[in-house]
Amino acid sequence: MRAAIAIALCAACSQRAPHQAPAPKPAPLAHASQGDLAREVDDADRHGTYGELRARWVGQSLHWTVTRQRQLCLSPEACHVAAFPIQRPATHGWMPALVFAPGEFAKLEAGCGAAAQCQLEIEGTLGELAASAELPTSLVVRDVRVIAARG
Repeated sequence: MRAAIAIALCAACSQRAPHQAPAPKPAPLAHASQGDLAREVDDADRHGTYGELRARWVGQSLHWTVTRQRQLCLSPEACHVAAFPIQRPATHGWMPALVFAPGEFAKLEAGCGAAAQCQLEIEGTLGELAASAELPTSLVVRDVRVIAARG
């Protein structure tokens, strides 16, 4: 009996989980601005095509100009920015989280200083996109590189 259990355990241990390849990177979008994403989020809201939206956008390389509000971006671990010019009423209220490449937050600090608001030109990869009819849209831009910071 013990031999049968030992054999079963060895067989189970030797079976490996099938290798899962990383999700394929989507084809680069010709137009990947904040406005382009906002239009596609609005379309997904109307048609319920959130899965297709995520499939098209997650993994895309982005080159955006955003506004850093000092109180919402005090450290590289906790930084959210306004993707659109601040206006009332807000047409799109999502504030992307930024995950900086090594050394890049220092560039933001050097360019923005203590300014309450600062324009940032950034490049990065859309790492996460949560969009649904029930919750507000949220996104995370990863590997962010600061191209320019104007305080």
